[in-house]
Amino acid sequence: MHSLRTVVPRISLALCLPLVACNDSSGNGSETDPGTTAGSVSNSDPTGVTPTMAGPTTADAPTTSASTLGTDTATGTETSPDPTAATDPTATDPTAATDSTDGSVSDTTATQGTMGTDTGDGVLDINPKDITLEIIDGVIVTQAYTATYNGVDVTPNVAWSYNKPEIGEIQLNAEFMPTGNFGGTGQLKATYQAAEAETNISVKIIKKLDPGGMEPGWGNPVGPDPSMTIVYPYNETVFPLKVAAPVVQWNNVQNGDQYKLHITEQFYDYTIYFSTNTPARHLIDAAEWIAISESGQGAQSDPINVELQRKSGNNVYESVKQTWRMAQARLPGRVYYWELPGNCGGNANGRVLSIKPSEAQANEFFQPGFCWGCHTVSRDGRTVATVADNGNSPFPAFTIDVSVDPAVQGNIAPQPGRGGTFSAFNHDGTKLLLSNNSWNNANTSVLQILDAMNGQVLNPNVLQAGCGEPAWSPDGTKIAATCGYNNGGWTFDASNANLVIADVNPDGLTVSNQKTIVPKGVEAGRPAYPNFSPGNEWLVFGRPTSGARSTGNGKLYLVGVEGNDLVTLDKASSDNKSFNPTFAPLRAGGYFWVVFMSRRDYGNTLVGANRQQLWMTAINDPPNAGGDPSNPPFYVRGQEDCALSENAYFAPDPCIEEPNKPCESGIDCCSGHCIQMGELKVCGEKGACSEAGNACESDADCCDPGTPCIDGYCEQVFPQ
Repeated sequence: MHSLRTVVPRISLALCLPLVACNDSSGNGSETDPGTTAGSVSNSDPTGVTPTMAGPTTADAPTTSASTLGTDTATGTETSPDPTAATDPTATDPTAATDSTDGSVSDTTATQGTMGTDTGDGVLDINPKDITLEIIDGVIVTQAYTATYNGVDVTPNVAWSYNKPEIGEIQLNAEFMPTGNFGGTGQLKATYQAAEAETNISVKIIKKLDPGGMEPGWGNPVGPDPSMTIVYPYNETVFPLKVAAPVVQWNNVQNGDQYKLHITEQFYDYTIYFSTNTPARHLIDAAEWIAISESGQGAQSDPINVELQRKSGNNVYESVKQTWRMAQARLPGRVYYWELPGNCGGNANGRVLSIKPSEAQANEFFQPGFCWGCHTVSRDGRTVATVADNGNSPFPAFTIDVSVDPAVQGNIAPQPGRGGTFSAFNHDGTKLLLSNNSWNNANTSVLQILDAMNGQVLNPNVLQAGCGEPAWSPDGTKIAATCGYNNGGWTFDASNANLVIADVNPDGLTVSNQKTIVPKGVEAGRPAYPNFSPGNEWLVFGRPTSGARSTGNGKLYLVGVEGNDLVTLDKASSDNKSFNPTFAPLRAGGYFWVVFMSRRDYGNTLVGANRQQLWMTAINDPPNAGGDPSNPPFYVRGQEDCALSENAYFAPDPCIEEPNKPCESGIDCCSGHCIQMGELKVCGEKGACSEAGNACESDADCCDPGTPCIDGYCEQVFPQ
């Protein structure tokens, strides 16, 4: 059913500052003459100085290898050599390991794992069992294996396979060879006639980099470090796989101090010595970060232990320690956000950019020639809806087709009289729920449903007057909004509003069962910009104190769609300057993921700037009953730190329509299915059942009982 070469991928509507004052985050600026936005975004990685780097420089993980014996690469099925081949029971005694002075082999036979299966005719046995190979500074250590059937050596006639080709492969001569790229544990399987046997092979990577030859002068610590503090990342931050490597930042040190950064987890041990001046920062090498990430065994069970040790003058101090956690799944998609680049010395007009958390590079994908914003994205990632500040009121709504490169105007063109501010697509991208808010009508503004194919108004008033900031659930069955604005002006300046939710009727145009789930109440601020979780069961929202703007104080909250289990996301929004949260399109690695904007300091890169920037937090899945399910957030690299980053909306990458195009998982394909084709995974159609990572409607659709249908995809349950 599964190819042995398959490695399953680990798998807002927010504040729009008034576009009549797109160059003024306070909303107090005067209307400016629209200008043409400049070209590409400069990738100003916010570090101030070039971070110290050492080691490999390639950003992508090496191509995975796979078993070369016992696998038909065309069909993915196991094959066995000619069973009639002569077998010499007295074959040469297998070498326990091809060792090296720089590598080692640990045989943990005393705690043997899986033994052979007895088919009634005999027992197949593999030796050695449950070993760990250590790869020290790139020196590869191999391991020879034998298989016996009722005590007779049948090694040449066994079909071998190893289920983690990124870690290593079993070769034609029954010798296991690590790739040397990633650590971890995989299962070696031997098949002979009807008998099978299995054992585990683990690989640990140990790497030390000392380009400046500092280690010899590294004596014993004289005591705790009297001043050094790590200010980024935060302790206990949870990262997903394939997110851009963090810039470690620390304070209270001196120019010329030397450092030893030691990062360890169960199967990866990384040390680097370096020196840097203040402000002290170190960008972890991209290839090393990928290796550390992919070698993890679970965010909770295999934490990343970080120790930063300093040598100042002749004194070596004890390490300052942190714990980070790596969820064992990638986070698909990209973040679309509104940027005000005026502080960068460029055009002051607002523009919408996109950024993939894995790439640390912002992309200006469309240039309409005027200030634009208040955007949302369809569930398939192919269409952006937005509004134009082109002198008309309300701001004309229009769409952009981002499935092509460069992006082009979509089905809805700007048209006077049809527009407003924020909007939300339904589940299949055919309808758009739009707030018709203008500069003076918050208390009379309504939510309308437009045909996303041509802009025709299908329902001129979905709820009632005084509603805005809409959200539409991923399954299309519910909408949410804030309602109850009690005066004119912009909806995002209104200080009074309740969070309401309603069921979408079968016609897809009208609603019923409207109810308030979070009232304005007596707390500071009011609910703003709700957004549905990918499974439709939760809403995340902000509670800003300056209308719905990001200029005052603000916390983030989570609530069930029935108004249940309301909780403050204190760890994520501990700064009390956090706003406009939106969920990632899928949960990953045992967490929901939420991107939001915050005016907090970013390490020692942005200190006291009070400037909106994008951050991301992991939300425990399921959320802790009665407790804060959020985790300390991480900074989304690639933003221009001189600009304001607002109104983040997390969406999938545009899905791939063409069959046979490379993919990682079903969400990459418009068909919802990414299938194994030899050594590649390509977009295709569903077979008899849905493989892990592919589209489903229920658990019964999924091939493997261990991959339940979650958020519309058969998701592997990753280790915690």
